[in-house]
Amino acid sequence: MDSRPEAPKKAHSKNGSKILTKERGTSDEFDFDGKVERATGRRPSRSNTSIEEEGGLQRTTSSKRAGVGMVPKPSNSPADPLNWPRWRKELAFGSLMLGSAVIGILKTFLVTVNSVIASEMSVDYMSATALTGAPIMFGAFAALTSQMLSHSFGKRGIYLGSSLLMLIGALWNMHVYDSYAQFMVARIFQGIGWGMFEALISSSISDMFFVHERTARTNAYNVISIWFTWGSPILGGYVSQSSEGFRNQIMIINVIQAISIALLIFATPETTFDRASSQQPSLDIAPSKSAFSMYVDTLKLSNSHSTSKFTLKEALRPMRALAAPSTILTTLLTAPLLASSLGAASSLSLLFAAMPTFLFPARVGYIFILPLVFSLLAYSLGSFITHLRTKPPHHLTDSGVKTLTVACPGMLIGAAGLLAFGLYTSAELMPELEDNGTIFALNIVGLEISLKTVSSLFGLMISGAVMLQYSGSTYLSTFVPSSGIGASELAGAHHVLQEIIIGIWVIGMPMWISGDGAMFVVAGLKNTTIALGVLSIVLGSSVGAVLWVKGAAVSAVDLRVLGRRAESAGVGGGPLQRWKTSDSFFEA
Repeated sequence: MDSRPEAPKKAHSKNGSKILTKERGTSDEFDFDGKVERATGRRPSRSNTSIEEEGGLQRTTSSKRAGVGMVPKPSNSPADPLNWPRWRKELAFGSLMLGSAVIGILKTFLVTVNSVIASEMSVDYMSATALTGAPIMFGAFAALTSQMLSHSFGKRGIYLGSSLLMLIGALWNMHVYDSYAQFMVARIFQGIGWGMFEALISSSISDMFFVHERTARTNAYNVISIWFTWGSPILGGYVSQSSEGFRNQIMIINVIQAISIALLIFATPETTFDRASSQQPSLDIAPSKSAFSMYVDTLKLSNSHSTSKFTLKEALRPMRALAAPSTILTTLLTAPLLASSLGAASSLSLLFAAMPTFLFPARVGYIFILPLVFSLLAYSLGSFITHLRTKPPHHLTDSGVKTLTVACPGMLIGAAGLLAFGLYTSAELMPELEDNGTIFALNIVGLEISLKTVSSLFGLMISGAVMLQYSGSTYLSTFVPSSGIGASELAGAHHVLQEIIIGIWVIGMPMWISGDGAMFVVAGLKNTTIALGVLSIVLGSSVGAVLWVKGAAVSAVDLRVLGRRAESAGVGGGPLQRWKTSDSFFEA
């Protein structure tokens, strides 16, 4: 017997009115979607949006019917994050964005006061920058651990624990005055916290939103990360001018973090949901509890759908992704320039707080104004160009290669900014020696240096790094399946490797800039920027060429490294589909 569903047929009732056979034969008792709608306020598995209007929709066809369904397909459970009411999704997303803002501030709030910290703690400048570089590296390893644990234990507990760790570390920093060791340990606490937190944000966005809804949220996440990472030193340098110094920044951070934790507790339910384990609803799914009781139940640290049996194979998959060719290649593409930008940012106080400029933290912070503006413009331009190059009907034809369109201009702009920044600053700050045989003179220069020019060149460096990073992260998301466990493993592994390189650059940059000149802090600035600029161009162009020509072959190796068959990586066993959103590069 053919059991496939057929189109409803018309029938006549006794009084002559027309009804549908399907409507007559279907009891409200079995209307599961209707019951879910009454319980959750929405119908999870239906959409009036056509596949031509938005991405992330999948057309299902059969011999008898054809329709359009959401990707990924939600379950019938009201606990599924895809079935949450819109207000709950947006509230949870806003809570995560506030946590991301705190992370951005914590990463760079010391860059304007590194000279002050070195003097107060009686350490050299490299030890002061280590207070930023070391937490970044510890955060990279914490991010890897967070990804491994979230598969089996969910995300809500990790979010809360990492946020508390950041708050404890910041409170500890606020009350440390003369102990460098205590200050460093407190900063490492913060680094572990922000590493575990930001490693899960992109995954939570995927948990709560359909594919066609993720692009806007991911763009918002990236903009917030850029704004608070590169914009917080502007205000941070200003508030550090008072008697309490940089501890005023920490006090403001603690207030924001306390609000963030409150929102995480009361407004951010668990987003992990194993749809494979969810069962069909019972015949009566009407809620037996009040709306408030049901909401309180969602705030538990875990539920039956967020936890799964711990398996070593699943836990080690994020670690295996570290060896994937795409992870290594994209790290070599994006990391040198982004690490050079953060290393230069941490060295600004070394360059300009000493003679002859003697800039206070507020003036050092003003140098970040143009970099903030340029980086936001660069991200907007890069995302717009990538959208034009990958939108339908081009999204399924070599879309991975097309995401690298902005990599070349980003690399050239960033390398040009890096070289120009180093050459100009070195020429303006390096003292001139005059020796005519009888008189030896040292002419102090640098009083006429243009900070606007410095800010502009620094901004070009950062904007190029942002554009290049966006291209690399978007390329990774191209070869990742749009649904399923482990969808962001390559992007997560890329983030881990990149953060390690950034930490090394931040710590080592002051030593490279100082060179072998004991008297002049800019003795090695020129050579350092030339070396890093050449490194960025050589690695970037080589990796870009490999990915452009052999991207499909590299992706096939990635799947084998991750332990997945190529035929099971796509949706429905078909070819790989492009996930029309890019993982955040500061999640990373």
